[in-house]
Amino acid sequence: MKFSVSALAFFAAVGSSAVVPRAANSTSTSSACHSVHTGYLTVFPGDQPSQHIAVGLNTQNQVTYRVEADQKFLVEFQACPNLPDQAPNIDMYNGRIIKSGTTDCLTVSNPSAPEDGPFFLELAACQSDTEPPASQQWEYGNDFGAVVFWKGASEKDEVGWTDDDQSNPVVEQGTNRIELGCANSCSSFNITPEDQL
Repeated sequence: MKFSVSALAFFAAVGSSAVVPRAANSTSTSSACHSVHTGYLTVFPGDQPSQHIAVGLNTQNQVTYRVEADQKFLVEFQACPNLPDQAPNIDMYNGRIIKSGTTDCLTVSNPSAPEDGPFFLELAACQSDTEPPASQQWEYGNDFGAVVFWKGASEKDEVGWTDDDQSNPVVEQGTNRIELGCANSCSSFNITPEDQL
């Protein structure tokens, strides 16, 4: 019995390692950040979520939720090898998020806010190609799968979007900027391909 369970675990591990997406240069020794996932920045809202909803970008480059005029935007999660805790074999990375085709990073505009936020997101020029500052450091993947969190001002937290009593994103009144907060107990972002929206 022990052998069959071990064999099954071995084949499952081999099978799952074959389907894990990897960057073309994942074996490179370069310290530059490089793309490992591309898609739209999304949330999975509601008490019984059924669909990923893309967040938007307003004319001030601020990230919003549920504003019809604010277009969804394609992003790339870039693993940064100089940051700790990289685990490409299980699709978990620390790095940055760029707007695809640009050198603009998804940035927490007020990283020195109180520990529980609210924090807000904007696109701003990437500040490093190897070690992003805390305001631009993100985590991709954890025990719950392909989730995305801001690393927090301490670079050790998992900060996601704040949800209301119906598990929908909390937004700033008047601007609809999505609010982040509640380190290690918030809802995660995702990077979702077009065909899954």
